[in-house]
Amino acid sequence: MSTIRTPNVFEKILLVIGILIVMIGYGLIYRVFSTTGVLTWEGLFAIFLWLVLICIIILVAVAENMKEELRTVIENQLTELRLLREEIKKKR
Repeated sequence: MSTIRTPNVFEKILLVIGILIVMIGYGLIYRVFSTTGVLTWEGLFAIFLWLVLICIIILVAVAENMKEELRTVIENQLTELRLLREEIKKKR
C-alpha cells in the first residue's frame, strides 16, 4: 500500500523561502566581495551565518518530512490494529 505523498503548503512555502535565502544571500555576499576585493573577518562571518541559515532551512524541511512520514506510519499501524481486532472478534 504505497501512496505518493504530495508536499503540503508549509513545505512549498519553505521551499520558496529557502530558494530566496540562497539567491539573495549569494547575491549580497558576492556584491560585498566584488566591491572590497578582499576576504575580511566580516565577510567570513557573513558566509558562515549564511551557510548556518541554509542548514537551518534544510533541518526544518527534514523535520517536516519526518512528521508527515510518521503520520503515515501511525495511520498504517492503526489500520493494522483494527484488522487484528476484527480477526480476534471473529475467532471468539
